[in-house]
Amino acid sequence: MSDRPGPAPQRIRMDFDGGAVAGFRWPSPDKPPLLFLHATGFCASAYLQLLGGLTDRFDIHALDLRGHGLNTRPADPSGLRSWAPFVADARAYLDRVGRKGWTLAGHSMGAATSVLAAEGRADVAALKLIEPVAMPRWMSFAAKTPLWTLMSGRIPLVGQAARRRNRWPDRESVLVSYAQKGLFKPWAPGVLEDYLRDGLIEEPGEAGGVRLSCAPKWEAATFAAQANDLWKAVAAAPAPISVIAADHPSSTVSETARARFRRFGANVAVMAGVSHLAPMEKPADLAAFVAA
Repeated sequence: MSDRPGPAPQRIRMDFDGGAVAGFRWPSPDKPPLLFLHATGFCASAYLQLLGGLTDRFDIHALDLRGHGLNTRPADPSGLRSWAPFVADARAYLDRVGRKGWTLAGHSMGAATSVLAAEGRADVAALKLIEPVAMPRWMSFAAKTPLWTLMSGRIPLVGQAARRRNRWPDRESVLVSYAQKGLFKPWAPGVLEDYLRDGLIEEPGEAGGVRLSCAPKWEAATFAAQANDLWKAVAAAPAPISVIAADHPSSTVSETARARFRRFGANVAVMAGVSHLAPMEKPADLAAFVAA
């Protein structure tokens, strides 16, 4: 674990039909509430450094969404066509907590899910989106057709996720392996350890070992599940939207998407020196964006 800013978080678990939503909480009932949602394949623990820098500003709630981290709600990849299950998790949690004035924030899929979850709600005061998955409208339309099953298989991220290794003898083996990969080298010290805290689950039985908490088939299905009406939700957003996009080829917010966000009244900033995984690379800078 890294030397994170702020106090240590508490574990949260909220039971619903079919399973539980899990995550972390930095309780400060006298402060405005913040709900943070993670990217595909990750979990709330990957953002502990970012969120630890916000404890003087918010009453922080960070969730593991369906099929990720310690969330135990149903996650069948064969039926996943959109991010509706993640939206359902977020909305159910907001309804159960029952507070007003929420800032909904997230990264990548979690950022898009925040906008989708905010639609029609009077309890949302702001939306802070870090590298939201902002696909062109044609992709959303195509994802609703029978041909999408064939088309989505050609998306590189879908194939890469489906082939991801899923089991290791122990946590140390994963840490050593991942630390050597180029994807993780720009990460701030300690963030990889934070991610693996809940990104791995201990295997029961004599064989033991660890596996990914987000199964490769579920991760692949999530990348492919693009039947989401993001731009409709952006147009109907009940609160001001702020977007931060990476000035990097890996960004999910193209120049066209940035212009579209601005046409809908969003404040869009472009951040240099980071990739799509900016919260892992510059957690303090992204905390400042959420707090602004």
